[in-house]
Amino acid sequence: MATSYGATPVLRLKRSTQSGEKAMTAAWQTVYEETASDAFLMWNGIIDLSEMQAGDIINIRFSHKSFADGDFVVYDQAAYNDAQPTEHKKIKIGDIASTHGARIEMQQTAGVLRDIYCEFYDAKRLGAG
Repeated sequence: MATSYGATPVLRLKRSTQSGEKAMTAAWQTVYEETASDAFLMWNGIIDLSEMQAGDIINIRFSHKSFADGDFVVYDQAAYNDAQPTEHKKIKIGDIASTHGARIEMQQTAGVLRDIYCEFYDAKRLGAG
């Protein structure tokens, strides 16, 4: 049985305008960054590594900002090598809640530079960006 509540939703989930194809470079590049002034969720991110081939190395890192005037600090980082297995060509970055900032960066350190498709979803307070 469905239940209906009269409460107004506080967050709106939508596809981030930062989604799309990203041309890899040897330098770290930001593929997603949010520094909203209110708490927000980077609901999830899907990074499609199906274009990778033998000899490719792509690094992905997530950084978080703990204070409004603080710096981004690397929270997690992973390297992906060669063509990805058939059953694992896409990776998911889980929910990230933050008040001050979240950033996802990528770089390709070996192989032919690839275009990688990334999809991100934000949940922000109604009325905010």
